[in-house]
Amino acid sequence: MKEFSVYNLEFPVYLNELNIGGYKFKRVTNYATSFASLQHTIEVIGSEYPIKPNTGSHQRTATVEIPEEECNCILPWIDKSQFTKLQDVLLFLSLFTGRNVFALKPKEEGLPLRPDPRQHYWGGQFRLSAYCVPRWKNRNTEIIFSDEQIKGIPVFDFYRIDFGLERTINEIIETISSPKWQDKYDNGYFIFTFRQAMREYDIEPAFLLCWTVWEHLFCLHNKKWLDEQTINQTSGDNKISFILYKYFSTGIDQFARKNIKRLVKARNRLTHFGQSTDDIDMEEMKMFIRITEQIMALVLELQPSNALNSLDSLQEFLGDKA
Repeated sequence: MKEFSVYNLEFPVYLNELNIGGYKFKRVTNYATSFASLQHTIEVIGSEYPIKPNTGSHQRTATVEIPEEECNCILPWIDKSQFTKLQDVLLFLSLFTGRNVFALKPKEEGLPLRPDPRQHYWGGQFRLSAYCVPRWKNRNTEIIFSDEQIKGIPVFDFYRIDFGLERTINEIIETISSPKWQDKYDNGYFIFTFRQAMREYDIEPAFLLCWTVWEHLFCLHNKKWLDEQTINQTSGDNKISFILYKYFSTGIDQFARKNIKRLVKARNRLTHFGQSTDDIDMEEMKMFIRITEQIMALVLELQPSNALNSLDSLQEFLGDKA
C-alpha cells in the first residue's frame, strides 16, 4: 500500500487516526514536536500539548495510506485526470482545521512548497458547524468508550476525544458525490472560491471573494429559467436579497433594502476603485463574511453554528429587532 506524507494536519486532541473517504491518516511519531512547530498565534494550556505563540512553518504531521484502487476526484479540479478523491478530502481538512493541509508523494519531498503555512484568518464560524461526536479513551489501555458506556465510571482515567471531524467530512464527501447535489450546485466550483476567501488575511479581498460565492449561488439557483444576460443584469441588491431569502427565509422591507444597497455600493467601490468606503464599516463587512460561512455550511447540508452571533448581526443590519 502506498503512503504519502501529509503536512499541517492538526488532529483532534488525543486522536491518533482519521479515516476519511477511504484514506487513513496517522500521526507521525514526532507529532508533538511537529505540532508545536506549526504557526500558533495564541498560548493554550491544559490541552493535549501546551501551545506557545510561534511564527511556525510547514510541518510533516501525518502520513496517509492510499488504497489500491482510488476513486476519481469529486470537485472540478483543473485536471481531473491528475487528481483523486484525496484532493477533495485534503480540501475539507483544510477548511475544518484552518490550515493548508496537503500531501506529498515520495518523489515530491524536498521540492519548494507553495502553500501558505499560516493559519487561516477566517472560517471560524464555518468550522463550528462540524459535528461533535464525543468518545472517551482510557489512559492506560487506550480502549475507546461511548458516553453511554462511561456512565457511572470515574472519568479521571479517561481522555475525552472527538470523532466529529471524521464524521463531518465523510458525510460531506457522500453529500457532494450524490447526483442530486452535483446537479443542484453544478459540481461545486464555488467551494474553491470559498476556500480562497478563508485564506485571506485582509478583510477587503475576503469580502469580495465571499461576494463572488453569493453571485455564483444566485446563478446556480436561477440558471434554469433566467438566461445569462438576465443574470448579469440583475442588480446586486436583488441577488443579495434572493440569497438571504433562499437560505434564511429573510423578508426584505424598505429599511433592509436600503442597507443592502449600502453593501452593494461598498462592493462596487472596492471592485472598481480599490478603496474602502464610508457606506459600510468593517463590522458589517465581517458580518457578510461570517454569513457566507453559514451559507456554506447549509450548502454542505450541515447545521450552521451561530456561536459568533452572525445571524444576530444580520438581523440588526436588516432592521429585524425580533
